[in-house]
Amino acid sequence: MSALRADLVFSYWVYVWFILYFLNYTKYSPKFALTLGLIDNIVMLFLMILWSTNIKTIIWFIIINTLIKILPLYYLKNESFKMKDIYVTIGLFLIYIIWLHINSKSLVGNIKLIHNSLLYGKNETPLMNLLSKIEKNLR
Repeated sequence: MSALRADLVFSYWVYVWFILYFLNYTKYSPKFALTLGLIDNIVMLFLMILWSTNIKTIIWFIIINTLIKILPLYYLKNESFKMKDIYVTIGLFLIYIIWLHINSKSLVGNIKLIHNSLLYGKNETPLMNLLSKIEKNLR
């Protein structure tokens, strides 16, 4: 199976939101969304360890999430959660669900695909797939 498109992974939507916030194109902070994503990724990391996922996949997972979640959260460390930011997170998530529907995908199906890809080292998520291709080309 080919890699999942980046527009079908909510984490990348939130990362784009962070870039827009960093560049002052929006006043709504993605800190709440990034925090929820990091919590999900910590749970995923524990599952990957429990499932004995390939160590390379675990390391790539940690590197990717450091870049797209931990570093942005570090930048936002002095900000507090505001209700308007939580509402924007909910709104963006609803738009994401609509986008999935437009693309004939389901939220549950997408989550299963992402989790199975990570747990079983299939490299079907966008950045994992890219790193896998780079590694193959360097051999």
